[in-house]
Amino acid sequence: MHHWLTFSRIWLAAAFCAGVGFAVHAGRVATTTLIILLAIGITEEMTDLLDGVVARRTGAASELGGLFDPLADSLARLSIYFALALAGWVTIVVPFVMTARDLLVAYSRIVLARTGGRTSARFSGKLKAWVQGIGFLAIVVLAWSADRGLPDAASRGRIAIATILVLVTAWSAVEYMRAAWPRLKLLDKPKTSTTEKQV
Repeated sequence: MHHWLTFSRIWLAAAFCAGVGFAVHAGRVATTTLIILLAIGITEEMTDLLDGVVARRTGAASELGGLFDPLADSLARLSIYFALALAGWVTIVVPFVMTARDLLVAYSRIVLARTGGRTSARFSGKLKAWVQGIGFLAIVVLAWSADRGLPDAASRGRIAIATILVLVTAWSAVEYMRAAWPRLKLLDKPKTSTTEKQV
């Protein structure tokens, strides 16, 4: 059951993106649209908290769930931020940095796993998740406020949020890479062929 809860984030993210598309098509963010987007966004973020709790309380926590969780997180958040960027509500730099971070962290974890390093989530990763989760909700509110006669304040808010998102996301990538970098040498050893081993 908790796997369905995990992957529900992707469907909720798709619904959020559709809501953003509707607002762009309408030419404004109506209060009703704002409420719906916030409700979908908060629900999407809550599933990230609940799936782990449900898995542990039902004794269903597994390695597979541990793999699905970050995958669903990445797909959901990247979809949301690319939709916000296409709507012009946040700079495209934000989802690009997020994409680069997720790829770098994934490969860093592979290096750590193959060399006996620690692959568990780090503080920067958890902080990144909170900042990204709150960030897209704040961006929607700013888009709504821009249509309520506060375009300058909304513009400054977007710049501030984008800056925080980029810095925290990049910091998270650097922390994982720093852990994996020294271990790359352990993987840079020529493989001994089967014939050589037998001789």
